[in-house]
Amino acid sequence: MTVQNTTTAHDEMLEEWQKKAWLQRLFLPNDFLAKASAVGAESLVCHKTTNEYLVMSDKVEEKTLKIGQTGGYSTDLDYRPQGFKNETVRIINNASEVACSDCSGRGQAACPATMNCGRCRGSGIDTSRCSVCNGRGEYVTGRRVSRRSGGIFRDRDDDYESEYYSSCSHCSGRGRVNERCSECGASGQVVCNKCNGSGFVDCRQCDGAGRLVQGHVITRKFSSSTELTYQLSGLGENEFKNGLDGKHFKPLEGDLIYQEFQIPADPDTVLEQKSVHSYDVLSREYSYNGSSFCLNHITSGSASKYVASGVPLSRTKTAIAGAAFFVAAAAIAAVVILL
Repeated sequence: MTVQNTTTAHDEMLEEWQKKAWLQRLFLPNDFLAKASAVGAESLVCHKTTNEYLVMSDKVEEKTLKIGQTGGYSTDLDYRPQGFKNETVRIINNASEVACSDCSGRGQAACPATMNCGRCRGSGIDTSRCSVCNGRGEYVTGRRVSRRSGGIFRDRDDDYESEYYSSCSHCSGRGRVNERCSECGASGQVVCNKCNGSGFVDCRQCDGAGRLVQGHVITRKFSSSTELTYQLSGLGENEFKNGLDGKHFKPLEGDLIYQEFQIPADPDTVLEQKSVHSYDVLSREYSYNGSSFCLNHITSGSASKYVASGVPLSRTKTAIAGAAFFVAAAAIAAVVILL
């Protein structure tokens, strides 16, 4: 790492990082800022290369469609999306109209003009509850009240009542009677509710058009993918140092320095684009009690972020935090057990 003498700038960078790294700040030693000193720095450039691909696959089937369904299909055999996105389109090719085989091109199918009456189920007889016996099949013909206990008449507390029943003559004891169905006039048939008595309905196969469309249906799927590579100054692709990694650059868009569509080498790839973004990195090395750590400041445009590596932590604060976490976990476990 290149050594520089801008100690004041180093301290300002360290102080700025500490303000933003609130979680790490909780575990830093109390004398961290006082004893941390800058020992070296280097300026780096990171280039992120993004290769985007759009791959197309076709599945061809011969299908017969209703005329009303063809509106959901494209006829553009050369269709391609404008950008890199997953998409599925349906294309119809070599389409031609043919007569519907179910209705022989008439658009209508035969239908019975009448149907069984729903009330009497086609019998013409409506079976209903007997109004005389209320559907019980019998009725009370007499009652007798007795006052006795052990053969000796006593008071009214010993009363009991006997009822006499007779079979209902109106329904012959069945509880139900047969009457002429008022819905169909005892014919057992009513006008068909599908064709309203016309004897014809629209053909279901062609929805009454009398014709269908035959053709080759292409289900075309577009699948996008992205490859990222990073190159830090003086290093090979995806090689890093000073605690940096590719994930540290992803949140920042970077400064675009190159973008161009490429000629795909794969015949299934219909769209390919290469973009290069740049990031400036100021990487500084610090020393604290004989140990070193790195602090990186990544910038692109107006955005920036800090990445620290090997920062010393207070053993006392870490131990206290660990103990507090253990106590909290034990308390939660106890509550769960009690519940």
